[in-house]
Amino acid sequence: MKTEPTIAKRPRGKRRELAPLEPVDAKDGPAMLALPTDRHRAFVRALYTVRPGHGARVKAAKLAGFGTLQSTPQTMATIASRLSHDERVLGAIAEEDQKYIRSSAPRAIGALARLIENPNAKDHARGIAMVLDRTMPLETVVKVNHDATPAFKATAEVLARIAELAARAGIDVSKLPPMIDVTPASESERAA
Repeated sequence: MKTEPTIAKRPRGKRRELAPLEPVDAKDGPAMLALPTDRHRAFVRALYTVRPGHGARVKAAKLAGFGTLQSTPQTMATIASRLSHDERVLGAIAEEDQKYIRSSAPRAIGALARLIENPNAKDHARGIAMVLDRTMPLETVVKVNHDATPAFKATAEVLARIAELAARAGIDVSKLPPMIDVTPASESERAA
């Protein structure tokens, strides 16, 4: 009879005490502070705690203290809908979304690191490509040499013809705004 080795357990004793955390005073952003009441702020926060799906907004409105015990489901649905479509509430939701996304970055980076460290992972190559694209993006250099001298010459001829026709029609050209000189520059002038 073969016995498997047992792993020695740590002796039970006094647990290590954790150092108390410094109090974190989470500050609301300007959109949350712009909401008219604390119940509105509680509604926005509740949207992130209730289980998503059918009736989530109604449940968030109830948790935030909207409605009464006698409120019908239709009344609560109306309250939740109005709250959800209020521009101020939408701005506060967008603001909170950004906080949640930024706070999820460490987990996302950890997951990406585990992905690229596992060569057998399905998306291993895509993960590597994603990291490389963000750390060493490809640069495309396009050089454009545009010679517009024929167009400038044609424009100068058109403007000269306009001045000639204006003189024939008796229009005093001196009272018109000055013409811009569009005569093409010579090669030596362009080089200077």
